[in-house]
Amino acid sequence: MEEYGQVFGEDFGADFFSQEYWYLFIVALARHWRGAPLHVGEACRTMKTGSPKTRETRLKRLLDEGWFRKGKHDADLRKTYVLPTPLLLRVGRRHLVSSLLHVTRRLAEGELLPAQLEPELQRQLHCPADAPPPQLMGWAEFLIGYTDDWNATFDNRFHTEEYWYPFVHCLRGHWAGAPLTVTRACEVMRTGSHRTRETRIAIAEGRGMLTKRRSESDLRSTLILPTPALEAALVGHFRRTLGQLASLLR
Repeated sequence: MEEYGQVFGEDFGADFFSQEYWYLFIVALARHWRGAPLHVGEACRTMKTGSPKTRETRLKRLLDEGWFRKGKHDADLRKTYVLPTPLLLRVGRRHLVSSLLHVTRRLAEGELLPAQLEPELQRQLHCPADAPPPQLMGWAEFLIGYTDDWNATFDNRFHTEEYWYPFVHCLRGHWAGAPLTVTRACEVMRTGSHRTRETRIAIAEGRGMLTKRRSESDLRSTLILPTPALEAALVGHFRRTLGQLASLLR
């Protein structure tokens, strides 16, 4: 999933490496392909953080830069809908193909799934951008479901990608016997000042997700570890979503 984030950043650019832009792009594509586009109010509600004005500003940026256009739809001519432009359809389709190819190859390497989808996915790259792609619709909806599962796992308290990184990296470090220092836990986040990143860790610590201890090998360093509650939550989340992914790909 971390590599998925890297693919997203490469395909859409660092300026849009934000979960809030991700929601707008992926949810809008999935809804468009299903024939049920987002109206303006739904597009703003799709984002999880920010005041109404902040959400409207994000949407306006995407409209101004040609990712979306406003228009009417047969579903309800009284409402104004946010529709993907050819730019978003082209880039979004390429992103979903490249990221799904990436995950199927990773699963095949781990012998979790045979690499049987690659020829069909390569063909999808050359299909008309607006043609409904069944494999890609399933993948987009899995990704949306993945974020929904994450949010439900943590009762919508840690729904930003900036908590995903320290939570998952701290768990991986703990399992590997090489726990992260507080400095390193801050470094794995992608946005925010150093103080903002430390504040996020302090919030997670206060809510019983992370805990600190002194390093035995270097008393100047403070280590950050997942609590049993966080470990159990992440294991459950990854077990559910990996099972859903395996079902989708089969």
